[in-house]
Amino acid sequence: MLVRCSLLALLLSSTLAKGAIRGLDPLLASKYVANGAGNFVCLDGSLEIPFARVNDDYCDCPDGSDEPGTSACNNGTFYCANEGHIPARISSSKVNNGVCDPECCDGSNEYDSGAHCPNVCVELGQKSREEAGRRALIEGAGSRRRMELVRQARGQRKNKRDELARKELLLAEAEETFRVAEALKGELEDRENEKIKAQEGRQSALRDQHLPDLIAYRRFLAKELHRMRAHRDALVLLLRSVRNGHNAEYNDAAVSQLITDFAAFTDAYPYMESAALEYAAEGSKARAEREARMDKDGAEQDDVDFEKCRTAIDISANERDTLNDDIATLADILAALRDGYNKNYHDLEVKAAVVGFADYEASREKDLAGLAAQYDEIGIDGVRQRVADATAAFDALLASPPAAPLMPPIPPVPSQLAPPPFMGDVETPVAEESNQELADARSAYWAAHSAKSTLSNEVADLRKLLNDTDLGSDDVYLPVKGECISLDTGEYTYEVCLLDRATQISNKDSSRQDLGSFTGFADDVHRYEHGAKCWNGPERSLRASFVCSDTIAILSITEPEKCEYVAKMTGPFACDSVADPVDDAPPPVEELPPLPPPPLAHHHDEL
Repeated sequence: MLVRCSLLALLLSSTLAKGAIRGLDPLLASKYVANGAGNFVCLDGSLEIPFARVNDDYCDCPDGSDEPGTSACNNGTFYCANEGHIPARISSSKVNNGVCDPECCDGSNEYDSGAHCPNVCVELGQKSREEAGRRALIEGAGSRRRMELVRQARGQRKNKRDELARKELLLAEAEETFRVAEALKGELEDRENEKIKAQEGRQSALRDQHLPDLIAYRRFLAKELHRMRAHRDALVLLLRSVRNGHNAEYNDAAVSQLITDFAAFTDAYPYMESAALEYAAEGSKARAEREARMDKDGAEQDDVDFEKCRTAIDISANERDTLNDDIATLADILAALRDGYNKNYHDLEVKAAVVGFADYEASREKDLAGLAAQYDEIGIDGVRQRVADATAAFDALLASPPAAPLMPPIPPVPSQLAPPPFMGDVETPVAEESNQELADARSAYWAAHSAKSTLSNEVADLRKLLNDTDLGSDDVYLPVKGECISLDTGEYTYEVCLLDRATQISNKDSSRQDLGSFTGFADDVHRYEHGAKCWNGPERSLRASFVCSDTIAILSITEPEKCEYVAKMTGPFACDSVADPVDDAPPPVEELPPLPPPPLAHHHDEL
């Protein structure tokens, strides 16, 4: 009896093995064989059922393994052979649901739904193989380009290591040269300081004697500046009234020129207009109180000793010259309007500006002349002469001056900001031949300091690049570090400078928004962070990810979250290495793989 049952099970197993099980992955075929009892064991081992229940449209196994070809088990899968293309596994819920699923290009999942799903696997397979071949060519070119970058990076790293070693030696020499120059300068300055101390007593007496004259002149300049600022602000307001209030329907060349010239002025000095508006809103009483406070503060800060008063005079004189230039520029713009505008041009703002400019011209000189005349009994010219006498006295006293100031020399002051000629040069007189040694020592000191600082910065930058900078696998980013790639999206142009920074540029007005500086990689994604802060939002940032290509380009820029940008880019960095970069042999030419012939039709008996 036992032998008979075994023979029956063997016969059933053999019979079932001859037919294919619908929806079954061929890799699992060995699991779908009846056991000695003629049963099927669920793949999770939890249940044993008669083999006839496989694909009977009823879910017996908890893991859904008994229904690979039906939709009975919501956790089952259906295998689409897709001959001629790529096999696929889909959810059992998509079996016989009346929908042609693109995953099953052979339509085998709709065998009993009545839906007409043509077998398009051959066509899709051919397209897929063509795309794969095209992709293979792109990735091959990208891999070769990556190999070139790695080869370049190796050479560049060697060159930079050599450069670092050379500059470290030069830095050591520069530091020694600086040490010697510093010591010599210090020794000579100590000698010079002794000379200065010997003269301090006589200088102090002269300072005390002439300080009242400097105080008088400084106070006159302070009042003169109050008037000149008021004149400048008045002219700015006249020009602003024309720009904002003129009748735009009339095309007057003089008005257009005024607007252009005034725009150039306000672009160069953007604070002028806001200062003039504050002046207009302040009111005469508040203005007088503010100017009185400024004069009081100036007296407390600047009139305490000779040097502070001289410095304040120099600053005030520089501002006076600048104000004169500004007033002349603004007056020229209004004079051009007055002389050139169409007198038949009935525009109240233009005519008011012309009348206001005439009033200004009549009152300005009278205003400043009256200030000087009523200052004191000797007049401001007398005060200037006293200041000149004080300067001459100091020049005579300092017959053997120090070779140069104790502080390092500063760049020359532009001519329009130079101090008035009557002040002379008390602190830094011309060096005599006896002091040339100190002047030369200082020049040598600053030359050595500059050389040492330059080399120190260069060495630090090289060390950071070689030791602390993540340049990617095999230093692949080293040859292109800092290279900028841009994408015009219509409203904006986005610029990504590799391992450096990312920027958003408005195509309307060329304004730039910082999207962040490079902070490192996260799973091969470039992170650019800590950009300009969004209004009522986070700091701007950008993430850039790459797909393999031999060219570096930006494919797209999106903003999935507020001020958080995502860049899809191409580049050789995302490609696999195809050979050792040291090997200079030319890479083989890649060709498209041949397309296989269409598969023959097969007929299977299916459960």
